[in-house]
Order: sequence, then C-alpha cells, then structure tokens
Amino acid sequence: MRTAWRRRASLMILAAGAAVAAASPAAAVEFEKKSWEVGAYLVSTTYDNDSTISDTFAWGVRGAFIGTPRHEGEFAFEMQSADDATKGSDETFDITKWTISYLYNLKSRKPESKLATFVLFGAGTMSYDGKGESDSTTILQGGGGVRIFFTKKFGMRLDGKIWHLHGDGTIIPRDGFFAFDATVGVSYLFGGGA
Repeated sequence: MRTAWRRRASLMILAAGAAVAAASPAAAVEFEKKSWEVGAYLVSTTYDNDSTISDTFAWGVRGAFIGTPRHEGEFAFEMQSADDATKGSDETFDITKWTISYLYNLKSRKPESKLATFVLFGAGTMSYDGKGESDSTTILQGGGGVRIFFTKKFGMRLDGKIWHLHGDGTIIPRDGFFAFDATVGVSYLFGGGA
C-alpha cells in the first residue's frame, strides 16, 4: 500500500507543478458576489485499513454558489467501486457519496496572484452496496485546497479532505473510521452581479 500511495502522491505533485507552470500567463482572479463555480474531478480515496474497503480512484462533479468573494456553499457527488480488503475476498463495494460543504476562500497577499486557497467543512451521506447488502452512513469532512487559474474563469483545483464514516456491522464493521481524499479537477466560474 505504501508504494501505491507514493505513486499517487508523485502524480499529484507533478500535476500541481505543471499547473503552476501553465498558469503564469493568467490575470489575477477575483470571485464575484452571487456567482457560480462548477467542475469535475478525479479522486484518490484512502480508507482506514479496519474498514475493509480497499483504496480506490473515483470521479465526481460539483457545483457551488459564491455568496460573497469569501463565502461559498458547495454540493458534490461522486461514485466509486472498491474491492473488499479482507484477505481472500472477491467482493466489490459500489459507493455513492454526496456532500454539502461550506468553503471559506482565503485572501491572497499578492493582488496579482493566480492562486486561490480555501478551507472547507461539510457533511453528507455515503451509500454502499456489497456482500449482497446495502446501507448508508452520515459522513463529516474537513480539509482545504487551492485553485490555480489559467484564465480569470477557468482553472485547476487540488483538494485534500479527511472524513469520518461509520459501518453497519454487516457490510462494513460497526466502528468509526476515517478516510482521506486527494482530488484533482477543473473549475469554471460564471455569473455574478451586485
């Protein structure tokens, strides 16, 4: 598992470096009041070993309303398929996750900056099917990230989130577990007004 994590971390670092290099011609970004952000992303999820869910990749989509340049409300939806990590098992988990999050956009010290950092906190539901059963659990998450803009409206977004889930006792052991998401995606801003 350590080798896989190193490989994923290396890819994320390379992607971030390429994005920073490509972002140099863009003008400084400013979030407008009452505007929207939409995007899609790829996510690498690392589950707690005791959850019996193997680490996996997935895809997701998100949309957010920017009330003010600092405050944003976001809805995200993602789907993934993960193997059962129990030795000798050939089971697969089908997982659907949706979350509603509050994003606080941090102020840049450089007015010409093409980077927009943020922190986020949210809650949602994770539904899972496996071992012939289905169930769902409430999840709580926190994290942060950075947007690297290529133009004033379009950029790359990198997030890191830690989140908490519970099992049901049958499909996933009934305990509190943590998972970590590393995402890379794109963001597009539109709308705005007084």
